[in-house]
Amino acid sequence: MTKEFILELLKEAEDAAPRAGELPGGACFIGNDKVLCLDRERGESRYPYSEDGLVLWVRSTGYIDACESVFTIFKTSNFGEGPHVAFFGGLKRDDGYFPVSVTGAARQLFEQGVKRYIVYTLKCAYCIADTPDVTFALRAAVDKKKHIRFTLSAVNKTDGEKEIYLASFIEAMLRYSENETFWQRMTKYGKRCDGGSFILTSKNRATDHLVINRALCGDGKLTGGSYTTARNSFLGGSGRSLENSIPLRDGYIKRQADSTTTTDLPVAAEILQAALPPHGDFTVDLELCVCSSEKAAEALSHASVDSAALDEELAASEARESSDYDNLKIEYEGWKDGAFGADTFNRFLRCVQKQTSFCAHGKNYAGAYLGIRDVFQQLEGALMWQRELSREKMLAAMNYILASGRPPRMFSIPKPGAEAIPVDLEKYIDQGVWIISTFYTYLSFTGDFSVLDEVCGYIDAPDEAWCDAHDTGERTTVLEHLIRIMEFLLSNIDTEYTGCLKVLFGDWNDAVDGLGKTDDDGREFGTGVTVMATLQFRQNLAEMSEILSIVGGHDDLIERCAAVREGIERGLEKYAIEVAPDGRRRIVHGWGDKVSYKVGSFCDPDGKSRHSLTPNSFFAISGFWRYDPTLKREMTECFDAVSSKYGLKTFDVPFGPDAEGVGRIRNIVPGTYENACAYAHGSLFGTMALFEIGESERAWREIEKTVVITHENATMTSFVMPNSYCENPDYGMDGESLGDWHTGSGCVLIKEIVKYAFGIYPTLSGIVIRPPRYFPAHGGRISLRIKDTDVTLTYSDGAGERHVAIDGAKDFERSVDPVTGDEVFFIPNGSLTSRLDISVTD
Repeated sequence: MTKEFILELLKEAEDAAPRAGELPGGACFIGNDKVLCLDRERGESRYPYSEDGLVLWVRSTGYIDACESVFTIFKTSNFGEGPHVAFFGGLKRDDGYFPVSVTGAARQLFEQGVKRYIVYTLKCAYCIADTPDVTFALRAAVDKKKHIRFTLSAVNKTDGEKEIYLASFIEAMLRYSENETFWQRMTKYGKRCDGGSFILTSKNRATDHLVINRALCGDGKLTGGSYTTARNSFLGGSGRSLENSIPLRDGYIKRQADSTTTTDLPVAAEILQAALPPHGDFTVDLELCVCSSEKAAEALSHASVDSAALDEELAASEARESSDYDNLKIEYEGWKDGAFGADTFNRFLRCVQKQTSFCAHGKNYAGAYLGIRDVFQQLEGALMWQRELSREKMLAAMNYILASGRPPRMFSIPKPGAEAIPVDLEKYIDQGVWIISTFYTYLSFTGDFSVLDEVCGYIDAPDEAWCDAHDTGERTTVLEHLIRIMEFLLSNIDTEYTGCLKVLFGDWNDAVDGLGKTDDDGREFGTGVTVMATLQFRQNLAEMSEILSIVGGHDDLIERCAAVREGIERGLEKYAIEVAPDGRRRIVHGWGDKVSYKVGSFCDPDGKSRHSLTPNSFFAISGFWRYDPTLKREMTECFDAVSSKYGLKTFDVPFGPDAEGVGRIRNIVPGTYENACAYAHGSLFGTMALFEIGESERAWREIEKTVVITHENATMTSFVMPNSYCENPDYGMDGESLGDWHTGSGCVLIKEIVKYAFGIYPTLSGIVIRPPRYFPAHGGRISLRIKDTDVTLTYSDGAGERHVAIDGAKDFERSVDPVTGDEVFFIPNGSLTSRLDISVTD
């Protein structure tokens, strides 16, 4: 990171700053795959940098945290808590130094004259603190060796010499948890080595070390330095914080400590004073490595830091990742209604691809564990542009299925050599349905049936919610894993009453977890049903039958699947569509044991009439509504009822404490999470349904309300999809987001744009092309690879009537959808060539 690069990046940020309102929270896109973030009054944006599951989070507030699966390297700071990783530049004054927080975290109270910019790129974050005379900058990244890298620099912008310091403060957690107790702190150690390196150690399940090496470079001259391994000595005394640290004011640490444990918290902290020549620079390059051997830590503490190699590696890695995203390229031109600029939306979708890839291929998900349903939903999106990585992760995840075919709700990827596999075995029925659909999608996009022959293992564990699982040693093919998952789901069909899929502990609508309860002695769950998961399983039955027909040798299972599918359809017709005395109909959310009550019905357990988004969405998405197209009226009525300024809500009427039988949702604040909130993931299921029933223009109006770039008051990252938008005037909530990055709304948006907004849908036997009636821009283009064919669809308007031309297919079938009137084209595998070009003009 040269001084020329820093000043060039500063100029780019300064030039873009007036556009920072293009994205919520004072942010905008600059160049390709770069985002500029300025200070914001509310909330924060963040960006992950990872390698093989080790994730470094850099937040726009300047806070930094890091983890790998259940292992926390740097703790996430709680509300009001100071940063655990911080960097400062000091400006010499007559009475000492004025400390400048380079990231913005722990800045001095009432500081003036500092302009801050954070620039996120694909592989590193740049934090810039610019003063009239000196520019301070920090680069944060993770290299290919899984080493965390911090490069801290000062650049003199004047014609005279400047006295400055560069300071670093690193307090490591090094725990297999997100927090630690008073007693655990006594097992933490810190020491400074003779060569200037630091080793921070924690003893927990094992002994883990963080080795911190540094290198100095630039034409500035080192004039002095001080260090400590004791937290309080860097702060200058008990009760002080980084915001009013005496050493940061003085420019040196009075009480230096070479080693620390028990009586203080160990840190790696250093203040290096330097003289900068005119237009000169001074850089401290820190390389941080985690290891579990004291001998290895000692050896690593003597390693040299190669700054030049890191520059080359990051440039090459960014080029490779950017190229990955080009495997699915989406571009719009001239957005019609002005909700946002087409270029802004294009770049936003690139960031959502990053979001999806990160969630699909990482080692944690909204916490220390990986959710089966979460990972496979993300993989179903990421496989469109990262085939090999997605295949690898799909196979890795299949090793965490119970031998019975029941997937855990959540699992963690253990350290190499570890026997225990922490899992959550709560019996959510829908985990397996997402796995089957993702494999079907993978086979449809790639044609790679060899994945079914890959061999994976199984786990065994106590039948408890949170426990340690172990590898059983049994190995079978992926196909056998899928068959066992099918058998587990088949074993949970309600054969007594409805023929539908029992909800057990819950489904994707996690908080509606009361439907599976029963008062019968000796039974863990009753016969309560989830309509959404039942519809998904109905789709699975068709998908697996199609796969097994191609593989061959499973006629009996195919027949069973057909019989169960027929039973599901009869049950849905009879029980999922409620008819009121006046003849009105409603698609219900589900029902309790023995169909004793219904939810999302004309009369729920609390006596209220309520619409539920997801069963209506999946009636359409699964195609089941086509058995009775007049159901479009009921679905549209539901979408009208749940529509809000932030998109489609989960329910139109929230649940209160008196809503017996629905589960913990009645304890959730109305207008938040699943309780009548615009839960972005579910909102996009609803917009998929609108496309499916032929309401493409309305689908786009709801998508525009759901994407974060249209909401100035969103409080999380403003360039990836959020978890939800809370709305409750009693608590002053009006669009605040509950979470970001780790949410399924990102992958659903990408999948929806490919399948519905452009109308490209591969199957095992070919490719379906079904362009919707409405296109939101005056022009657009999508390109991606399906099987061995490079597919491009281009849209333009101005012709006055719809015309579709297909070039590159040897043969194709054209038909008209009898329900929606859309033109549908099917190109069988045998008619595909190396290229397929589709043009749609209106």
